[in-house]
Amino acid sequence: MDPEALNHVDWRNTSHTLRYLWFIVIFAFGLATHLVLAHAIIPSLLNSGHLPAGIADKVRKLRFHLYASSILILGAICFWFAKAADTAHEIRNFWHRDWI
Repeated sequence: MDPEALNHVDWRNTSHTLRYLWFIVIFAFGLATHLVLAHAIIPSLLNSGHLPAGIADKVRKLRFHLYASSILILGAICFWFAKAADTAHEIRNFWHRDWI
C-alpha cells in the first residue's frame, strides 16, 4: 500500500462518519438519562412519599412522556447508526483493514 495524501472527499467522508458516531454517543446519554429518570428515580420518589401530593400526579404523568421520548431517542440512535454504517464504507477507499 503506497502512502498518499488524502483528498478533500476522503476527509469529508471521514468527518461525516465521525460526526454520526458522536451523535450516537450524545443520544445514548440522553436515552440513559430519560430511562433512569422514568424507570428508577421517579418510582422511587413516588413510593417513598418524598414528593408532595400535588406534584406526585404531575410526575406520574411525566413518566409516560419520558418513556415516549426514550423510544424517539432510540429511533434517532438507530437512524444515526444506519447513517454511520452507510458512510463507513467510504473509509475503505484509503484504509483497507476493517477492524483497526
